[in-house]
Amino acid sequence: MLDWSLVHFPIIHNPINSGFVISVNPDGTEEWRSNKRIQATGSYEKGISVKSVVSDCSGQAIGLQVNGNPSKFLQGHNVFGSDDSTSLLYDVFLVLVKQFGLKPTDEELNTIKTGDYPIGMIDINYSFSLPSRSDVLAFIRALEFKARTRSGRPSTKGGTLYFNQRSTYWAIKFYCKAEEIQTTRGKLPLDIQGKGIEEWVENVLRIELRLLGKELKSLNKIKVKY
Repeated sequence: MLDWSLVHFPIIHNPINSGFVISVNPDGTEEWRSNKRIQATGSYEKGISVKSVVSDCSGQAIGLQVNGNPSKFLQGHNVFGSDDSTSLLYDVFLVLVKQFGLKPTDEELNTIKTGDYPIGMIDINYSFSLPSRSDVLAFIRALEFKARTRSGRPSTKGGTLYFNQRSTYWAIKFYCKAEEIQTTRGKLPLDIQGKGIEEWVENVLRIELRLLGKELKSLNKIKVKY
């Protein structure tokens, strides 16, 4: 499933009022300014980061940069979800259009519906069922001592095992999904707690691959602008 993405939706619009970050020269003149990010609110109050990308020439925004977890934004959790990134991100775009009063043209809608826009980063993950949670944890511990890539051995943080964690190309991580949803960050919304998700995820090993702009460009599979 698609777990996280950084994308640039090409849409001409009046910049979203989100405030600015401004750099000022020693003499008090403005050096540059950049729009701040704003949180759009999706299902179960889950947010996603949005920022208008402004042209220096006209003052109009030439795109919408969206950074976050589309699955959580749309359904309130990322325990399971869709592999169809194009359709998923189009659904996110439609929510943003309504929330911020955007008015895309038919051409812009078609561009976003077909996925013809730059992607700066994308996370792809899959879940694997092992016999028990203890087996999931044992598997991760074994990988820590037995596995390595050409870039070296993995590192661990908070129960998660990382390969290539600081790479600007790609990284992969392994973790116990049952333990993640018990943390503040991964906790399920109250409305969907106790509906069987906790039981389903109890013995799930999550493997997550992050592809960054340099790797996406080298693969030549996805339009990249970043």
